[in-house]
Amino acid sequence: MTVKINIFSIWLLSLTLSICAIILIGGYTRISDSGLSITEWLPISGVMYPFSETQWQIEFSKYQKIDEFMLINSAMTLNEFKVIYFWEWFHRFFARFIGALYLIPLIYLLIMKKINRVYLKRIILVGFFLAIQSFIGWYMVKSGLVGRVDVSQYRLAMHLTMAFIILGITYQTLLDATVKYNDNKNFFQKTNNEFLFLILLLFIFFQIAYGAFVSGTHAGLSFNTWPTYDGYIFPLIENNSLEGIINFFETREYIIFIHRSFALFLFLIIVYVNFIFFMNSSIKKNYLLIVFNVIFILQIFLGILMTYQNIPWHLALAHQGNSIILFLVSITMWLFSKKKAPSK
Repeated sequence: MTVKINIFSIWLLSLTLSICAIILIGGYTRISDSGLSITEWLPISGVMYPFSETQWQIEFSKYQKIDEFMLINSAMTLNEFKVIYFWEWFHRFFARFIGALYLIPLIYLLIMKKINRVYLKRIILVGFFLAIQSFIGWYMVKSGLVGRVDVSQYRLAMHLTMAFIILGITYQTLLDATVKYNDNKNFFQKTNNEFLFLILLLFIFFQIAYGAFVSGTHAGLSFNTWPTYDGYIFPLIENNSLEGIINFFETREYIIFIHRSFALFLFLIIVYVNFIFFMNSSIKKNYLLIVFNVIFILQIFLGILMTYQNIPWHLALAHQGNSIILFLVSITMWLFSKKKAPSK
């Protein structure tokens, strides 16, 4: 494996890292209950941060009119409001930064003809999805301003899913444009199982996306025991008025059961993948798979630890950050498992 560095790949790397960063910033914004602190979407003037006392009072008065404040945070002081406001403002500011990081270098690269036509459609698709993501973000926030004290878990899942789609396309393009696939098998032993690694990638993507429903409904707080559910093999559900598939998106006990069960299913798939690889080659020829195994085990450990400690913010953020790494390594394994190298 050899690496080709140029201005195009540096730009893609900066975008990839920035997208990873905003996912973490968004995660903390969610964890700290800061997401509804700004009740308007002002694409241009919203970049300005309030500094004067008058500006702060205006922003605080807007927040005091929504249900989250009236029903949950009615005792909140102005200084406490400034903390949650900062994180929502910073999240939106960083999104604007990514937009500029995408658009300004793109114009230069197009003028200088530094982008291979092979990657142009994907690059344009990333830009389109970034624009759509800004609308989804406001659509999500808007759902929590009236009639409820939190954003819709459906819109939260849409927002998170789009973020990982953008990350996946950007990172895949970075690898295709930067890494030359050759016959050096000391890094990753090919076994022509591209479909298997694609399925693994899609399963991991599903688990991450479904995690938004765990977060959006606070399902993770339903039980602080593992592997049982307060001593039961299956979660005990009482007085449930919902019927059918909607339970898997709105009933906390169903949601956490699916999330945990699918993690076990993923573990079995990964055991199978390891069996295939290590039956055909030695451990020293599968460094990338070993890295993936360690990251996955860490992800399970963080999930269990979060459960026992009622999901403290630092573990929740570590869990989300590790999921990003797991997703990127999954993409890498899928690409490296292909029979043919991408066109140059």
